[in-house]
Amino acid sequence: MNLKAIFLFVLLVVFGTAQAQTYSLAFSANQSYQNLVNDTVLSDTQWVAKKYKIVLPFPVRISNAVVNTIYVDTDGRIMRLATSGGSTFFRTLVWGFGNCGLRQKENDTSRVSWVMEGTTPNRIAKVQFRNAGFVGDETHTDKLNFQIWIHEDGKRFELAFGPTQANLMRAMNGAYGPLLGIGVQYIRGTPTVPILSTADYGLNGLPQNGQTYRFSRP
Repeated sequence: MNLKAIFLFVLLVVFGTAQAQTYSLAFSANQSYQNLVNDTVLSDTQWVAKKYKIVLPFPVRISNAVVNTIYVDTDGRIMRLATSGGSTFFRTLVWGFGNCGLRQKENDTSRVSWVMEGTTPNRIAKVQFRNAGFVGDETHTDKLNFQIWIHEDGKRFELAFGPTQANLMRAMNGAYGPLLGIGVQYIRGTPTVPILSTADYGLNGLPQNGQTYRFSRP
């Protein structure tokens, strides 16, 4: 086997291993939800369709990418910058509550923030959407509270939900429900009986206060 063949073989093995990365899902219905303390506010007063940069103090593997710079998209996602064919674009790493048009509420109680908790090697970066509203809510009564937890070891990620008050059809954004997931694995089914799938149709309901979804890998 010549050097070129060996090089191609190694690439195929590495690529295949990366592609095979999958997570398992655990669900809890009664976790105590606490707002972040001493958090850094990322958002301004008009945070529709914006991205906020966070530089983590550690590199972490999320899905098939190792990153220490992430971007919080106000559509409820954690993203990274990717490059392909000379073009740079954003790629979703974690779907916290995507596809539903999140926005700030008019009473200015909405905000996006983050905090680092714990000590090495067990630190957790927590991103919070507090009292988020939905595009199309002209009454400004909808609200959604959730957090995305990124563990330093890169083997655990959590979506924790707090108090929710929303018009179901408005939040569901038509035929598709909210997208929760990691990489190309999405949570489907009902909020209390979730399954992981590669089909991005989302949940058929809204997660409620105390419900937590945990992704883990070996």
